[in-house]
Amino acid sequence: MEPEITDIFDRIMNWKLLRFMWPFYKKNKDKLLYLFFGGCTTLVNLVITYGLWYGLKWEQWYAGKFALGTFLGNLIGIVSAILFAYVTNKKFVFASKTTGMKELLVEFIKFVGGRVSTLIIELGGVQLAVILFPDSNTLLFVAKLLTQVLVIIINYFISKLFVFKGTKEASFDNQD
Repeated sequence: MEPEITDIFDRIMNWKLLRFMWPFYKKNKDKLLYLFFGGCTTLVNLVITYGLWYGLKWEQWYAGKFALGTFLGNLIGIVSAILFAYVTNKKFVFASKTTGMKELLVEFIKFVGGRVSTLIIELGGVQLAVILFPDSNTLLFVAKLLTQVLVIIINYFISKLFVFKGTKEASFDNQD
């Protein structure tokens, strides 16, 4: 029986070289796509933040003892990543099918609302690194990376259980 191909990721996994992984892929597709797009989202966040901190030297901006540039660069990176994540999670990971502007707006607000908690964790973790290691750009970026791991895990459960619940998982269960 030929596997049902529904998107570009199915096509890639149906290549002869990768076809042996098809059962695992179909069973775990939402998690694998979340990891892939979570990695892309993290990359968006890190590239923007890194560019602002080190390319534009925002990590040197202080308002008194508050690391204003670090905070703003981090915030802009996170907000950019949230917008990227919403689009990719909606379209590819959970295949959400909203049927009107009101439903789309509710879904978007739930998504952003769920991400506020992890935004606080990430901003707090980086600011803590600024306080603990004030003269270390390397440890600042390491703190940013470490918070990303925690954020990705928490965001998966927020998206799956709160925002996009029931959108795609039923279709995965029926395709085995």
